[in-house]
Amino acid sequence: MPKKEPETEAPLAPLPHLSPTAVDLYRRIAEQQVVRAAELPEVGGSDPEGRRAAVDALLALGLLRPLGADLLAAVSPADSPLAALHAHEARLAAERDQLTRLRDQILVLAAEQESLRGEPAPPLQVLTTLADVRDTITQLTVACRHEVTAAQPGGPRPEKVLSEAVERDLDLLSRGVRLRTLYQYSARFDPPTARHSAFLASHGAEIRTVAGGLARFLVFDREVAVLPLSVQGNGAVVVRSAPVCAFIGDMFDLLWDRSDPIEQSRGRPFVKGLSDQTKQAIMGLLVQGADDRMVSRALGISVRTCQRHVSDIMAKVGAESRLQLGYLIQQHNLMVDQPRPQPLPPQEPAD
Repeated sequence: MPKKEPETEAPLAPLPHLSPTAVDLYRRIAEQQVVRAAELPEVGGSDPEGRRAAVDALLALGLLRPLGADLLAAVSPADSPLAALHAHEARLAAERDQLTRLRDQILVLAAEQESLRGEPAPPLQVLTTLADVRDTITQLTVACRHEVTAAQPGGPRPEKVLSEAVERDLDLLSRGVRLRTLYQYSARFDPPTARHSAFLASHGAEIRTVAGGLARFLVFDREVAVLPLSVQGNGAVVVRSAPVCAFIGDMFDLLWDRSDPIEQSRGRPFVKGLSDQTKQAIMGLLVQGADDRMVSRALGISVRTCQRHVSDIMAKVGAESRLQLGYLIQQHNLMVDQPRPQPLPPQEPAD
């Protein structure tokens, strides 16, 4: 029996090109709505061959459609199916995924080669670009053996960031590495973050949320930590110090014990409890002199949500101003026994 040749993906037709002639021709046809194919409007001094190529491109993009044997009708760009573009987008997405996997494989080989050479890594390594940070995190993920702990402040995570991390996280979990992640509580109400968390949890990840401040960090095997270089930049500092990483891990464990699983019910008692914790965190930050923008950034909530909480607190304690509110908080000892809020991040420049 002859051996069956593997199926190869059929090459895509060349991507249609919207030349200036095609754009002008579409506008003229759209003005008339219907024209005869043999009587195309003259545009920009183009020759018949150029107009024919323009028509072919417009037909391929669905911006024109034939009516019978000799008529052409303009199609609104809003109604065009753009099937040609969708096919190219799908192919580009597949190639981008393949490039990402290939890049990660090369980074793995680079990490293994460095390990074979026995070159000691520096105790402190400053990374100034986002590309360097991603490459380093990929290498640390590959080398990780036991546990990754991650604290991700800022409320809901961008969907692109979540999708980029999925393959890396699944690799960890498939190797039996424990993966624990802390978000701020507002992330649990974001649908993309909730779906991402549920998917990873089904593969063994542990994800919880905390009400209050949270600093960003990643710790691998309690031996290497990745900390942000600054609040506004894309860089990071890689710390290779077992005592320092163990200390960060202990702080993570304290927060972990006071956190709630992200899949926990969103019923009224639970949401009210989170709201009460948030008000306590807000009061702590207000006492430090924070404004609404700084508080919202520290707690991962919107400025409007922060203002609503502050208004509720002021109404309950009878304060008529922020200054009086700070005085009453301290005078009447309104702060319950809870973890001290994280120090305020540097003030971002005004937009």
